[in-house]
Amino acid sequence: MRFILVSVVGSALALGTYGLAMAEETSSFESEVKQEMGSMAGETKDEMKAEQEQMQDSFKARKDQMTADMKANRAKMKSEMKAKRDALKAEKQEMKKAAKAKKANAKKNAKEAAESLAPSTY
Repeated sequence: MRFILVSVVGSALALGTYGLAMAEETSSFESEVKQEMGSMAGETKDEMKAEQEQMQDSFKARKDQMTADMKANRAKMKSEMKAKRDALKAEKQEMKKAAKAKKANAKKNAKEAAESLAPSTY
């Protein structure tokens, strides 16, 4: 009976120390996992921050490019409109000259016609 009791107590002590060792190992494993997860979270946070900055830079570059394109288009349209306006002014001047010449020619013809219809004093 003593032998059974001693072996039961011995096995209980062995199991108890084994349980303590397992608990200590579990807590160290848990701290390692927490530390690893913390470092992974930090890396992920840094990656996300870098990606966000890259996206902001890309967006800013596209915005700047669009602004430059708009300015170039505006300048191009302005020069085209100026060329059209100048062409219209030149055409208007030509039409004025042609009308003036026509009027002068008509006046000359009317004067000649009036002179030819006037009675001669010979």
